Formats: sequence, structure tokens, C-alpha cells
Amino acid sequence: MAIRPQVRIHWLAGEALAPPRGEALLALLAALERAASLAEAARAAGVSYRHAWGLLGAGARAFGAPLAELQRGRGARLTALGRRVLEADARVKSALATPLEHLRRELNALFETDASGRPPRLALCASHDLALPLLARICAPRLRLELSFRGAEESLAALARGECDGAGFHVADALPRAAAAAAALGRWLDPRRHQLVHFVAREQGIIVRPGARVRGVRDLARPGIRFFNRPQGGSQEDVDLAVAAAVAEGRADAGFGLRAAAARHGLEFVPLAIERYYLAMPRKGLREPPFQALLHGLRSAEFAAAVAQLPGYDAAMAGSRETLGAALAWLHGPRVRRGG
Repeated sequence: MAIRPQVRIHWLAGEALAPPRGEALLALLAALERAASLAEAARAAGVSYRHAWGLLGAGARAFGAPLAELQRGRGARLTALGRRVLEADARVKSALATPLEHLRRELNALFETDASGRPPRLALCASHDLALPLLARICAPRLRLELSFRGAEESLAALARGECDGAGFHVADALPRAAAAAAALGRWLDPRRHQLVHFVAREQGIIVRPGARVRGVRDLARPGIRFFNRPQGGSQEDVDLAVAAAVAEGRADAGFGLRAAAARHGLEFVPLAIERYYLAMPRKGLREPPFQALLHGLRSAEFAAAVAQLPGYDAAMAGSRETLGAALAWLHGPRVRRGG
């Protein structure tokens, strides 16, 4: 890509002091703070001695007082006002440095293209989730998010082996699944190499056929209740929707799945646990355009609005970072919601 956007701050401007001259004046004042003479400061700032005099004159007229004390043959030094101008410049740059760097990266991601003219590609191995296609659609102008649906642990293993750019997986606040998830995280992720990013939280529970009178886990053992078993460790893409479809078609009375899947078929739902869905990414790549484009999509109002249409979903923390240790601590302190 030939374009490399650079975002610069031009805050010092006034009558007869255009923004480029204001920037040059700030550079000259900074050089004067270190130099013994105006000539030395002019050379350090990359301007002529005559131009340096002109900049200081323009600054004095803009502020109504001199920014430097100059005496021919006796050197130069900043006035109290000149030092305050430099202090103001430091504060402006400190306050705006982070948001401007974020903007620069977003612009880079927007213009980043490969030889074919398409946006950059990011390959994500992930356990299936209804919100992932929404994210891919929202990222599409800036990023080709290629989804490969696998089991959660298989996705983490693929990331550890370098077979994909990121891994998506869900963990629940209910045992024993929390213990299994914690073991998988510790097995495949290295806190020095990997960063977790929040995707969504989602409500998991029992999808129930209306009239089946299932109010909790104990009711599943009642005679005559037909339960749809989810494949263990399966990699099929729509297992939650498959459970809901089986119940809706009368092939089962109940099965474990997401509230959103139950709502899609007009079925009853018994909440049991909250699942957090994370994206695991390599730390060294987070500043690169593809990952910045992904984070931009996660944090966008468009993504939040799309997820809000999925019952039982919450995207309030989407795009925020979490350490592996914090995720493990959450798993080891379960907050289980039991139905019945």
C-alpha cells in the first residue's frame, strides 16, 4: 500500500499564525529551551535564522507578549509565557496521543489492501456462535474475516500450532464445564504470547417444547421426557440451532442450548448459566491492521445493535481485553443459575 496515513496535531494557530507556522514555532521554542542562541535553535528546528525571527514575531503578536528574550550577541532564552506555551503543547500531545494513534491504525486498516485490491485477511478458528457471522459482515469493508468452525479446544489448539490468526471459544460459569474450560485454556494458551478479547456473553440453558412442563434439570429425568443429546466435542456449525429444531419439530421435548436458538423457534427456555465467549489472539499481532480492523468492528455501535437482536446475548464488553489469569479466576469462582 502506498498510503500510510499520519495524523498530526496542529493546535497553535491564530491571526497571522497559520497552523503550519504554529507547528514550526513550537519546534523553535522547544529548540530554544535547549540551545544557547537563536542561531543554534534555528538550525535544530530546521529553519533559517531570518525565519526564526519571523516566527517569534508572529508568536508575540498572536499572544500579545514575547515568547523569548533575545539580545544580539548575548544569546536567547524563553520567557515565562514561552515556557507555558511549551507546557500547553506537552499537555495537548499527551492527551491526544493515544486516540490519534488509534485513529491512525484504523485509517491504516481501512486502506490496507493486498495485491488483489481486497482488504486484509484474518483466519479465525472458532466454536460456533450466532454472532460471529454478524461480526464478519460488519468487518467486511476493512477485513476479510474467514471463519472455520471447530470445537472450542480444537480451535485453541489450532491457534497454538499457528494454523490460524485467532481462536474463538466459550466458557461457562457452571461446573464441571468450567473446570474443563480452565484446563483447556492452561493447556493451549500462554499469557506471555496470547491476549484474550471479549466477544459476547450469552445465556445457556434448557430449550423446552411448550407444554412439556420442564422447569429445571431435575425434570429431565421424569418418565416420558425425550431429551436431545448434543454431540460431545462436535465441530458442526449450528449445534444450538439443531437442538432447537429437534424440539420444534417434535423429535424431542428438551435439550441444552442458547436462549437465542429457543427464541428463533418460539420455544420455552430455562436459564442455567452465563457463557462468556472470548477471542484469543497473539499479542505480537494486535497492533497490525487486520487485528485493529477486528477490534474496530467489535467496538462499533453497529455490532452492538446487531447483537442486541439476539435474545440472551450481551455485547457490552465486546472488544475489551482480559488477561488469561482474570478469565481463569472467573471460571474458578462460578456463579451458577440453576433452573428448578
